[in-house]
Amino acid sequence: MGPGSGVSGERTRRLTPHDFIPPFLKRRAALYVDGFNLHHSILELRRPELLWLDLPRLGKAIIAPGERLATTVWVSAHRPQRRNRMQALFAYEQALRARGVRCLMGHFVVHTDRCFECGHTWADSVEKQSDVNLALAVAADAAADRFDVAYVVTTDGDHAATARYLKESHPDKRLVGVAPPGRRHNRQIVEWCDRLVEIDEAQVAQAVLPERLRRGQAWIERPDAWAPPLAHEASDDAPPPGPPPPMPRRGHLRLVVSNPQP
Repeated sequence: MGPGSGVSGERTRRLTPHDFIPPFLKRRAALYVDGFNLHHSILELRRPELLWLDLPRLGKAIIAPGERLATTVWVSAHRPQRRNRMQALFAYEQALRARGVRCLMGHFVVHTDRCFECGHTWADSVEKQSDVNLALAVAADAAADRFDVAYVVTTDGDHAATARYLKESHPDKRLVGVAPPGRRHNRQIVEWCDRLVEIDEAQVAQAVLPERLRRGQAWIERPDAWAPPLAHEASDDAPPPGPPPPMPRRGHLRLVVSNPQP
């Protein structure tokens, strides 16, 4: 085993001058995540287990040396017409809240569409508020001086207005455009960015949440549909997963919830 190698044979990371900067002297980074944009980019990877993503951990992997992650904001919405997906997304929202993420939720509006050629009609739904929630979060945090550098994870051109507002109203704040895996940066957002970052599949794979985590008095478990492929192919003879670890006793009640409902 050569120098610079750990016990397991992995290379030890070399220390840089940034490692010696006290955390309170590092630039404050804020991560703002367009939940739908990131979700659909991960779906295209055909690896559903990567949807169960630890955003603060991912954020720490993409921010620059000399920065510390001060806050993480995730914007999304629940689609009530697709109950299974809604329940999975709700579990994910609770998991993110357990990790200290600010979750700003929008909603869907159902409307009727019509084909003018054949007269056929169908119900469709449109997501509302996510873009506004992200824009307001960036604007409010900048005004309150909660960050020095904003990392915005999206390739949706609707957020170009948010980027322009930040750079025109707070020129002292830096803006980093972050492209989800497999996506290209939006040129309208790029115009206002100080730096660009691309998330790759390996970074996402290294930032997956544990299968089970606790929030308050409830246990949150990864949705079955978001399990690794091998979990779907498990034999019927395989033993079921063990129960959650016991909750600490507080008074005379103890609550264990595997899948909290909205």
